[in-house]
Amino acid sequence: MSEMNEPDEKKEKWFNPEGINNITQTLALIGAGIWGIYTFIYQAEIVPTLAPPTLSVTSNLEKAGQKGDKDAILATITRSNVGQTSVKVLGYTLNVIGVKQGFLNENETNPAFFQNNLASGTVKESRRYGTPEKVETIMHFGRLFKGASDLSSELADLNPGESLSRVFIFYADRTKYDYLTIRVHYVYMKLSDPPIPLTLEVDKEGLLNAKLDASCIN
Repeated sequence: MSEMNEPDEKKEKWFNPEGINNITQTLALIGAGIWGIYTFIYQAEIVPTLAPPTLSVTSNLEKAGQKGDKDAILATITRSNVGQTSVKVLGYTLNVIGVKQGFLNENETNPAFFQNNLASGTVKESRRYGTPEKVETIMHFGRLFKGASDLSSELADLNPGESLSRVFIFYADRTKYDYLTIRVHYVYMKLSDPPIPLTLEVDKEGLLNAKLDASCIN
C-alpha cells in the first residue's frame, strides 16, 4: 500500500502552496534576468544605432575691442552632440553679414505696417523702416574635415554629450553697418555612415557654402 501511495505523496508535495511559490519565484527571477539583458542590450546597443544624429549649434557675438571706427568682434561657435549616437562632422561654414538699415522720410510709412496678414502668427514691422541700404558679407570662414575632403586628415567626431567651441575675431566698421548677423552651417551625419565628399563654394553675394562635390555620384 505504501508503494501505491508514493506517487500521490510526490504529487501532493509538488502542488502544495510552498511548491507553487518556489516555481513562481524561479520563473520571476528568470524573467527578470531575461528582461535585464534585453533592456541593457536594447538601450546600450540597439537604440544608439537607430537614433538620428543630433547636433546643437550656438553662436555668440561680443565686442572685444576698438580701433578707430572699427570694432573687434569675438565670435564663439559651440557645437554639441545632444543625441544618443556619435556624430561625424564633415564640415562647417560661417558667414558674418553687415546690415545698414534704411529709413523712410518723416511723412512716409512702411506699407506693411498696416497689412492684416496674420497667417504666420508672427508680426514684426516698423512704421519708419525701409529696405536695408546695404547688406553684404564682411567675413566668411569654412572648413572641411576628414571624409569630406582628401585635403584634410583631421577628424571632427563628437560622442553623445560632448561639445567643442571655436573662437573667431574679426573687425566691423560701425559707421557702415547698424548691426551684424551670423550664419553658421554644419554638415554632419552618423559616425557609422560612410562620409560624402564636399567642396567649399562662394556665391555671388559672397556667402561661403559647403556643397556636395561634383565627383559624388550618389
